[in-house]
Amino acid sequence: MDINTYKLFVAVAETRSISYTAEIMGYTQSGVSHSIKRMEKMLNIQLFVRDRYGVHLTPIGSEVLQHVRKLLAVNEQLDQFIYDIQGVEAGSLNIGTFSSVSVNWLPPIINLFSKEHPNITINLKEGGTNNLNEWVLNGKVDFAFCNKDDNQHLQFIPITSDEFLAIFPKDYPIPSDMESYPIKSFEKMPFILSEPTYDHNIPEILNKEKVHPLIRFSSQDDYAIMSMVENHLGTSILPELMIEQRKDYLKYLPLYPSYQRILGISLKSFYDLSPAAKSFIYFVLDYFNLSFDIDGAI
Repeated sequence: MDINTYKLFVAVAETRSISYTAEIMGYTQSGVSHSIKRMEKMLNIQLFVRDRYGVHLTPIGSEVLQHVRKLLAVNEQLDQFIYDIQGVEAGSLNIGTFSSVSVNWLPPIINLFSKEHPNITINLKEGGTNNLNEWVLNGKVDFAFCNKDDNQHLQFIPITSDEFLAIFPKDYPIPSDMESYPIKSFEKMPFILSEPTYDHNIPEILNKEKVHPLIRFSSQDDYAIMSMVENHLGTSILPELMIEQRKDYLKYLPLYPSYQRILGISLKSFYDLSPAAKSFIYFVLDYFNLSFDIDGAI
């Protein structure tokens, strides 16, 4: 079966839309529809259920998707191997990332990397901790920028620590001599919580300290949380990297006791990465003046 058919299948599974897939992949809508129907006919299975809300994978379609993603990953590695033999560096990277990393780290890194490797295409996909780990495991992304997690199936390359901060509206009354904010002080305070399925660190901090703030709202969007805090809807806790672009609009203090997350790169196996993925990871570590020992990745 044509490799482009498999690519269309994955795109439709992810977008759940024939028309949008056609738009982003450069096909006609009928062309995408015919390709999917032809694939279903050749496999003699129904891959999608179609209704007025779009297309949705059948249970067997979801299983096929996992195998097709593995096939496309291997095909990408083969393509890059051939490019290497021919002396041409090319390929594509799918990178998972936190929004804080995509905002504060990746723009200058990708800019510099693209100047040295102009034929490598980079696609970013933002998500939370659970999303990123899942995407790495099922091959939806080559690797992900995230915090260290207790996932025994993944390797982790640490880059830096990121401190959690208590954040408040700009005019919030905090004593000028206060150098850190006691976590206990959040007890019964109006609080904007990061959705636990998106970032479980902050709920874990509160649980460990046995603190029960008054949860006003929860959100997967850190910028929405900051906006709510700026508009006096509550206080919150966020990593310092996340508030980097909004520090002038907030009041913030380190926590007491202090908590940090370790940010780095999560991947299934460095040895199995494509040459383009390895090049990007080495470039990132060089950008942060870090050395890398694959045997030290945990």
